[in-house]
Amino acid sequence: MYDAETREAAQVADAVHERLLRFLHPLLTPLDDRIDHRLVRTFVGTVEAIICYRNRPHGLLLSELGPYLLEPEHAPAGTKRLSNLLRCAKWSSQLIAQVPGAAGDQPSGGAGAARRGGTPVVG
Repeated sequence: MYDAETREAAQVADAVHERLLRFLHPLLTPLDDRIDHRLVRTFVGTVEAIICYRNRPHGLLLSELGPYLLEPEHAPAGTKRLSNLLRCAKWSSQLIAQVPGAAGDQPSGGAGAARRGGTPVVG
């Protein structure tokens, strides 16, 4: 029974990850053209960590995101990767603003995305 539950949880996690990648795709393509692919992977991992672990009363500090990007024993390296992404001069918030719906001009995700033909991140 435990193995079946573990497999089911892994399948759900994989499905959510794929939906997140589809949701982020309009941003990942131009980002990948501008910055190193390792920083793009760090970006995706950071978005996943924020979705999974952020809570409104406490938020997340940069140093708290490190263990979520890599294993806990490599937390400082994960924090350094995120720091490198944030300091990278090859991209800016303007890139995000150019992606339709990313600047808050349209609702994103959920039922609204389904009505517009998009793919919500969480079903």
